[in-house]
Amino acid sequence: MSIDAHNLNEQEENNLNTQDHLAKDSGENEQSRTEADDTDELQEAEISAPDPQQAKEPEEALSADTEISEALLSEQGTGDEKIIEADAASEDALEMDADADAEEGETPAVQGELKPKAKRKRKQSKEAEPEKPVTILHMVFDEPGGEQIRQSFELDPANTGEIIYIEDNYSLGPVGELETPEGWQLRKGWWQAVLGLDPETQPEVMSADKMKLHQLLQRLEEQQDTVLWIWMGQNERDVAGYYYIISHLMDFQGRIYVVYLNNLPFIDEKGHIFYPRQLSEILPKEYVKAARLARIVTLSEFELDPEEWEKLSQLPGSVRLLEGGKKLAVKENDYYDKIILDQLGAAAMKLSRLLGLLATKAKLGLPEYYIIWRIKSLIETGQVISQGEFEKGGKNVTLKATQGQMFVELNAEQEEDSAE
Repeated sequence: MSIDAHNLNEQEENNLNTQDHLAKDSGENEQSRTEADDTDELQEAEISAPDPQQAKEPEEALSADTEISEALLSEQGTGDEKIIEADAASEDALEMDADADAEEGETPAVQGELKPKAKRKRKQSKEAEPEKPVTILHMVFDEPGGEQIRQSFELDPANTGEIIYIEDNYSLGPVGELETPEGWQLRKGWWQAVLGLDPETQPEVMSADKMKLHQLLQRLEEQQDTVLWIWMGQNERDVAGYYYIISHLMDFQGRIYVVYLNNLPFIDEKGHIFYPRQLSEILPKEYVKAARLARIVTLSEFELDPEEWEKLSQLPGSVRLLEGGKKLAVKENDYYDKIILDQLGAAAMKLSRLLGLLATKAKLGLPEYYIIWRIKSLIETGQVISQGEFEKGGKNVTLKATQGQMFVELNAEQEEDSAE
């Protein structure tokens, strides 16, 4: 490399000398032409003719320039030959690669196009790699509503998951300190009274929910890709159930979702818009849209909602009513008694008919066993008289309100006439 630089420097110096020599000759020629302009016409004719001496000088200059260039080329030959030999070797190597590619059916040009595309493909495939599937668990407090959700999976398989049904109705009965033996025993006694069980019989609804909750917590702990969706309709049972469950799920914040269908319009079988209270009122196809409303339970909700449930559980009264949003109010045990008496009226009525009116007209949304328990309480206090056995079904029991009278006559014919 140092020899090449030295040769190049000498070439530049010789070129500069040659240029100076040519410029000097050009200046002398210009001076001669200027002097000729000042002479007479005859001298101009003589000067305009080519001078052999002047013609010879450019030829000598050109000859000298040619000799200098040849000398420079001769001196640079060694370096240039090395460069040319290196270039030739590179070209030979490229030709050998090209021949090899040609034997494989590819040309260097094609390879140049395929290599960047292959890199982009690998990058795109990495970005498009799907995430690990998430397992969804759906929790409901309305068993028929859970079946509607299950049917919606056929329309939208992406939301397919196990349905967990919480059987207990936490909007009714004592719910204070259920994690303690005292609180558990108090609710157990309430259930035994409602269902007419003996003191040694454990209410299945309580033991079933306890096992389901234990299995749910264990599953969320072991399976990090599992999330829980809590479905709620606009009713006190679903909201109270949410409050009870959410107090056990604080360790899984970020994986607990809620779908609260509060004051939202849906389309019924006839194509009419309505506002459902129960999940069971919503068609399976409507759940495809409802699933888009699923959202993560926020950290503030995990802090405030368990506190709200703790306050509600300590208030006197065993009936909880939804006032709006997630706000629950607490009432006494006999809150629904007046509604039952209003639907019963003054005439005799079959129990089965009364249950139908309370469900359709009064829209209580209460479980049948609870209504029967309250009717039995009204019979014990003398506000209602009955005929028949409850164990044989609603059609075998006739009821009539006393309306404060001491003596009230009840017969089946009177009930049949009022029904007509």
